Amino acid sequence: MRLFSTWDFLHRGSYESVVEALITARSLDLGELSAGADSLHQPRLLTDLERAAGRLEQAIRDGEHVLIFGDYDVDGVVSTALVLDFLHQVDARCSCMLPDRHTDGYGIKPPAIARAAERGAQLIVTVDNGISASAAIASAVDAGIDVIVVDHHQQHGELPPAHSVINPNRTDCGYPFKGLAGVGVAFKLVQAVSEAFISGPERRTYLNGLLDLVALGTVADVAPVLGENRVLIRRGLEILRRTQRPGLRQLKAVAGCGDQPLDTMAIGFHLGPRINAAGRLTSPHLALDLLSTGDEEAAARIAAELDEINGRRRQLQNEGTKEAAALVQPDELARDRLLVVLGESWHLGIIGLLASNLSTRFHRPVVACTGTRDDGSYTGSARSIPAYDIGAGVDHCARHLTTYGGHPGAAGMTLPAESFEAFRADLIAHANAHIDPDALEPRLTVDLELQPRDMGAGTLDQLRQLEPFGRGNELPVFASMDCEVTSCRRIGRDQRHGKIGLATGGVRRQAVWWNNGDAIDELSRGQRVAAAYTLERDNFTGNGAVQLVLKDLYPLDREMRTPPAL
Repeated sequence: MRLFSTWDFLHRGSYESVVEALITARSLDLGELSAGADSLHQPRLLTDLERAAGRLEQAIRDGEHVLIFGDYDVDGVVSTALVLDFLHQVDARCSCMLPDRHTDGYGIKPPAIARAAERGAQLIVTVDNGISASAAIASAVDAGIDVIVVDHHQQHGELPPAHSVINPNRTDCGYPFKGLAGVGVAFKLVQAVSEAFISGPERRTYLNGLLDLVALGTVADVAPVLGENRVLIRRGLEILRRTQRPGLRQLKAVAGCGDQPLDTMAIGFHLGPRINAAGRLTSPHLALDLLSTGDEEAAARIAAELDEINGRRRQLQNEGTKEAAALVQPDELARDRLLVVLGESWHLGIIGLLASNLSTRFHRPVVACTGTRDDGSYTGSARSIPAYDIGAGVDHCARHLTTYGGHPGAAGMTLPAESFEAFRADLIAHANAHIDPDALEPRLTVDLELQPRDMGAGTLDQLRQLEPFGRGNELPVFASMDCEVTSCRRIGRDQRHGKIGLATGGVRRQAVWWNNGDAIDELSRGQRVAAAYTLERDNFTGNGAVQLVLKDLYPLDREMRTPPAL
C-alpha cells in the first residue's frame, strides 16, 4: 500500500500560520512570489530579438509569405497559434506547418523546408523548435529562405545558420530568466514586433489577450513557475477564465472547467491533455484549428472530438501501462537501476506516458520502446529521476542509435531493431555505474504536519498567496499522522481510484487516491492510518467541499505513528 518508504518533512513541530510555515520551510520570498508586471524583462534583452523583429516587420510590410513551423505538443501548438494570431491581426501573408509525430518526428527537417519552398515561403519562423536543426536550416539558406528560430530548448553544439536565433538558453544569451516556455519566447517576439503595427492602449489590450495562450503553453510544458513565468501565468489564468476564444471556451466546457476560477491544475490535468491528445493519436492541426477558429459551432465540434480522442489516449495509456509493468521482473528490479521495456504494438503517441508512469511506479529511469513504425526500427521515449541524466546516458549509447536527443529528465531515440538488445545492455550498464542505490529509494517531501483545524477552506484561501503552483513552487503536501478510516470504496468507470473517509482531531474529510484503487482492498473501517496529501475543492462531485488528494498512506498498526526522521 505504502508508496514512499521515507517522508521528508520540511517543517517539524507546531506553527502559527500555515503560509508562514511554508514560506520559512521552503525559503521563499513572498515579494518575489507576488511580483507584478514591472518584473517582466524587456524583449530586447534576448540576443537576436531586435534583429528578428526587424526581419519579421520587413516581411509583413513587403507582403512576403511567412511560414510558421511549430511542434505537435501543447507548447508548440499554442506557440503557433499565438504567432499566427498576430500575423492575421496585421494582415500578413502567412501559413503554418506542424510536424506529424508518427511520420515526421520532432523538429524541422530538410523535407519540411522543401515543402515550405513549394508553398512559396520567403521567411520561416520556427517556434518551440529549431535550436538543433542545423541541417534543415542550412537547406533553407541554400533555397534562399530566411529562418528565424524561436526556441527555449538547450543549445548543444553550434547554433544553426539561421537569420536570427531567439532563445534564452543559447549559450551567449544574457537574458535574466532562462525558464520561458516556447510560447513565452514567441510572446516576446510578438511583443516587440507589435510596436510597429499597433499603438497605445490597443496594443496593451491585444497583448493581454494573448496571455491565455501563454499560460496554457507554459503550464502544460511544465516550465518553472518562477520569475516572470509567475506573472505571465497569473495574468493568463485570469484571461483564460473569460477568454474570447471560442475554442478555449468549448474546451473548458468539455473538460468540466466551465467558468469557474482556473488554476494550474486545471491546465495540467484537464485542458492540456486534451490538446496534447491530437498530436499523440491523430494530427496536431486539429488542436490548432480549435485555438484558431472564430466559430462557436466549429469550436464545439472540435472540442468534442478532442475529448473523444483524449478518452482513447487514456484507454491506450492504461492498457499499455499494465502491459509494460507486467514485463518488469523482480530480478530486474534487484539488479538494474534503469528499465528498458519493449511493446511491439504500443502506440507511438503514448510511449512517453508509459515511461513516465513506470518511472514513477518503480522509482528509476525507464525507456519505453515500440515497433509500430513497421520499418525495422524501434522508437523509444525515456523519463528519468533527478539522480540520473538520461540525455547523457542516451548520448553514451549513440553508436546503437539512428537518431536521438534529450536532456537530463527525458530523451527520445530511434534505433534498428537488431540493435535493441545491445542498446538496452549498454544503457543499463551506464545507469548502474552512475546511479547510487540510495537514489532509488522512494522519498516523499512533506511540507508539514497539518493541524486538524487547518484542514478546511480557510487554508485553501491562505494558499492563494503562494499561487500559481507548479514546477519550482509545488503544491504543498501536508500530513496527518493519526487518522481513522471511516469509509473506503473504489470509484471511477473502471474502479481504478479510491475514495476514503478520514477523521482526525474531530475533523472529517473525504480523500481521493487516484490510480490506486487496489489500496482499498487493504483498508477497513476503524483502521488507523497516516496520510500525506494535498488539499483541493471538490468542484465535480462535492459541491466545492474540501477534500484530500492522497499522495501516500500507511496503516499505523504496521508502522510508527511519529513522522520519520529527516
